[in-house]
Amino acid sequence: MYQDKKKIVLGFLIFPGFPMSCLTSAIEPLRAANEIAGAEVFAWKLISETGDRVKSSALVSFDPDLTLDTADDLDFLILLSSPLAQFKNPKHANGRLRHLARHGVQMGGVSGGVFPLARSGLLAGSTCSVHWCYEAAFRSEFPNIQASDQVIEFSERRYTASGAAAAFDLCLRLIETSLGAE
Repeated sequence: MYQDKKKIVLGFLIFPGFPMSCLTSAIEPLRAANEIAGAEVFAWKLISETGDRVKSSALVSFDPDLTLDTADDLDFLILLSSPLAQFKNPKHANGRLRHLARHGVQMGGVSGGVFPLARSGLLAGSTCSVHWCYEAAFRSEFPNIQASDQVIEFSERRYTASGAAAAFDLCLRLIETSLGAE
């Protein structure tokens, strides 16, 4: 039984056209960990830039819990998008991401989510995992960011995963770090 009273809260910032499989692959191990621990160790919130409903690449729509501006009490923020995703108000949204990072939120990107994360400036100096199908586009747009063919990369307070299976493994690692290997 989990004894620590602090919940670990993850925010998933979803953009139109995000890969739904990455979201479900990240949430499911967290849900199972809560069940096994007999407590709500992990909580998650869906976030969009404006609070509008977001349609995934599978054409399934999601209603976010929070807007990017109201997402404050997070431990992690994971961006999920296609590589072409753009904020409606990039200056404000990128500033908000940098504000959250400065205030202790650990940032990550899964699949195409590494693109808006890199555009925000938060991957500077980090090595990031890039899905093989996006590698050429990423290296072209961000020649100064070290792209890796590893499925998961951890840098100081930055987490990147190349796709849905990697998102599952990323959350397993978070669970192991938080609760132990057992």
